[in-house]
Amino acid sequence: MTAARWLEELRSMVVGSVKVNEPLQDHVTLQIGGPVEAMVFPATQDDLVRVVRWCLDRGVPYGFLGFGSNVLPPDEGLPGVMLRTKPALDYIRFEERRVFVGTGASVARLVAQAASRGLQGVEGLAGVPGSVGGALVMNAGTRMGEIGRSVVAVELIDETGRIVRLGAAELEYAYRSSRLQREPRWLVLSAVLELTPGNPEEIRRRVDAALQYRNRTQPLHLPSAGSVFKNPPGDAAGRLIEAAGCKGLRRGGAEVSDRHANWIVNAGGATAADILALMIEVRQRVLARFGIGLEPEIRLLGPLRERWREAVSAMA
Repeated sequence: MTAARWLEELRSMVVGSVKVNEPLQDHVTLQIGGPVEAMVFPATQDDLVRVVRWCLDRGVPYGFLGFGSNVLPPDEGLPGVMLRTKPALDYIRFEERRVFVGTGASVARLVAQAASRGLQGVEGLAGVPGSVGGALVMNAGTRMGEIGRSVVAVELIDETGRIVRLGAAELEYAYRSSRLQREPRWLVLSAVLELTPGNPEEIRRRVDAALQYRNRTQPLHLPSAGSVFKNPPGDAAGRLIEAAGCKGLRRGGAEVSDRHANWIVNAGGATAADILALMIEVRQRVLARFGIGLEPEIRLLGPLRERWREAVSAMA
């Protein structure tokens, strides 16, 4: 099937909207990335599920994008379909201690609404950018806690197009990882979280303190994707990167932040190639100095994953 034909079919079946050759840089916080053949904004969950099954039936490659806050797309763009989880999956519903949340909802809104109800368990996500879907996949959090600790179950579309419900034990949550990361063709639709009652004023104080700390220590004034590397066991990636002399290091428009060494910012006109080259150099320097091979926390899309793997293999 030609691209023109499958795009015509796609448009005819989507209740929401479809944009052709949509620049990914307009949808990720790094403000980097070439066009995707089709970006779909499903109107409902049924709409989204229908598109995934259509892609599977016709062999059209597809991917998912929430708020684009932890993503690096390639400069050359991507083939196939990119599905947005908003507005179809943007909802939060509280029933006593339990929260039923769609993966297109914002983390900030989840934290704020839980705090206002005197429920604790997600305040460790205060200041974490992006969607609940991204947080669930990467087990986002801080020293105050990770979202995986509160997960009861998730509902997802698997690689065959089936809707599946998985319990917390099946998700294999660990530091900045989950089974969801190892199944890139799964799309998480929703989650059930269980929170615990607490003192609303104390919860709000913890949330406010976390936000103030982030404002002091992170370069929020420049486009970025948050932490670039996972912390290795017993240490902090930022400390290692700074000690290896990487703060302020630049490649093109990409720069290792002088405020937080584990953040790479788009200082102006950066490309995905710039970001990736800087990530590779940072890893090389830390490996040479400490013998520790840093692993990405940021999601590398399309050919960037293979380029990273090749670079890592060459360092061995």
